[in-house]
Amino acid sequence: MLLSELLDTAVIDVDGERLGTIVDVRFRRGPRHRDHEGDLELIALIVSPHSRQSMYGYERGRVNGPAVVARVIEWLHRRSRLIPWECVQRVDDDAVVLGVRAPQIPLNVRRGIPDPAHGGTPAA
Repeated sequence: MLLSELLDTAVIDVDGERLGTIVDVRFRRGPRHRDHEGDLELIALIVSPHSRQSMYGYERGRVNGPAVVARVIEWLHRRSRLIPWECVQRVDDDAVVLGVRAPQIPLNVRRGIPDPAHGGTPAA
């Protein structure tokens, strides 16, 4: 599967309701193997109910860009959320369908993504 096949795709929950559009994804890098970097594993989808545009890195909380741009991105992606890949049941041609109810993991573009490994605070 290619990343381009997921971006801009609708996400449908277990009740058949549209949650939004995939605007980005998150990967985890596996362990190094000798001289090679570890494999990338898809761990989450970033789904926006209002916008199909990129967040231009502002969701990571470490962008030192203009505040007005951050506010516009934050408004465009209000109520965006992180959906763990484990919640996905299948990927159809026109939608990603969830097999379980996804947890409510908000994505606050001003604070970054909550990282459970760091007590729920954004990773530095």
